[in-house]
Amino acid sequence: MKTILIATDFSNGSRVAALWGVQFAKALDAKIILFNAYKVAHAVPSFNVGISRYDIMMQTDKKLMDEADFLDTKRSLIEIICDEGEPEDAIINIANEKKIDFIIAGMKGSGKSFKNIFGSTAVSLTRKTNVPLILIPENAGYRNPETIVFASDLGVGGDLHAIDELTDIFRFFKSKLYVVTVLKNKNKEWFEVLNTPQTLRKAFEATDTTFEYPVDIDITNALNSFIEKNKAEMLIMMPHRHEWFERIFKKSETKDMIFHSYVPLLILPEKLLEKNNTIHNKKAVEI
Repeated sequence: MKTILIATDFSNGSRVAALWGVQFAKALDAKIILFNAYKVAHAVPSFNVGISRYDIMMQTDKKLMDEADFLDTKRSLIEIICDEGEPEDAIINIANEKKIDFIIAGMKGSGKSFKNIFGSTAVSLTRKTNVPLILIPENAGYRNPETIVFASDLGVGGDLHAIDELTDIFRFFKSKLYVVTVLKNKNKEWFEVLNTPQTLRKAFEATDTTFEYPVDIDITNALNSFIEKNKAEMLIMMPHRHEWFERIFKKSETKDMIFHSYVPLLILPEKLLEKNNTIHNKKAVEI
């Protein structure tokens, strides 16, 4: 049985992500951990006033119980956990401890600079997590991921291990999968089409998959347009394998790069791929 961690800070964006996560968990017949990380403020010496860790923990626990009651009135799906610490570190620690399959968190809107879209915690999570992370736009309603766009740079090793992680999802939802490689140069199109690694094509044989090669010097625009045209419900990426994703974190020469994220974004972390490579290599040695 899969386990999903829904991270909340009790904001409106977190509520939207949590509602999406509950529906996703029900579709997968998964259990849910609703999690919040809290901080303990230091007492001001001149006033000698402070709130104890226990008091803050109990207040957080009460908020989590209220949120869980709202999300699942029967409380049949949701376990609540809170812990002290920086949000991204606490989320990753509990995800590893509980062997979480997916982390779900909210992001703050669309059409703004990247950090305003995702928030500082989500940005840190994309860099640090070793668990698949699903980021939910603040206006997203739940739809089963029946059409999925997988942004690929045709890297064989990493992409194959990522596919291993996602095959169950593709099969469960009977998803139509588009493996999209954005080309900056029209002259490269047929070369890339003809030279897509056969190992990559073979990995998708059990799924309904189409390889697409849109040409656009603006990779962000190409992906946004493809998602909208094909009415995709989810975008999958491996951030550290994509130059354009890293550029979104930084200021462009002209304006902040804009990523209009209207659909949930599933981040496959590089650390997960490294871990899988280690496991595969170990098995190969044993054989």
